[in-house]
Amino acid sequence: MEIEWTDEGRALMDSKVHVVCLGGPGSGKTTMALLKAEAEIRLNTLKSGQRILFLSFARATISRVEEHAKKILRSESRHELEINTYHGFTWGLLRSHGYLLTENSPIELLAPPQAASLLSSLNSDDEKAQEKMRLFEDKGLLDFDLFAPKAAELLARSESIRKLVSKTYPIIILDEFQDTNDDEWALIQLLGIDSRL
Repeated sequence: MEIEWTDEGRALMDSKVHVVCLGGPGSGKTTMALLKAEAEIRLNTLKSGQRILFLSFARATISRVEEHAKKILRSESRHELEINTYHGFTWGLLRSHGYLLTENSPIELLAPPQAASLLSSLNSDDEKAQEKMRLFEDKGLLDFDLFAPKAAELLARSESIRKLVSKTYPIIILDEFQDTNDDEWALIQLLGIDSRL
């Protein structure tokens, strides 16, 4: 891929600290993120068993990023890049360690139709949020809305797990960062203690 590098692009490639890449739709942010991942892999930044984590929001976006990665990353580099959604990443984390947050183990996903049925008699958003929390605490049923806050709670309560995640993913790329909500931001801040964002 032929790239005409700007000063900002070169600074991004050389950066060894947290960095934000700004630009409008179609400006090449995802391409820059993948090129950054490839550069880090080529520099042997990762130790054995480590990967770069690329997080985005929608499954459709992940599919496009995976296709784009095939064009940008060398085939031997792609196994060192894990592309996932926020929900997929946090679900894996909570499925493995959620027993630390509730006595009901293993935790189970509260599917949207089941959630709609269980919450149908409640009127306010506050009542629904409280019931989702009760279902998690009392029955180990995890609603999608609780993925990020419960994952953040887990990492806040367990430095060992937080450090383990960061040892596995020393570099985390956050695609579509502008769509991050407060719960996801709390999770990202915890990940950023020991991982480079």
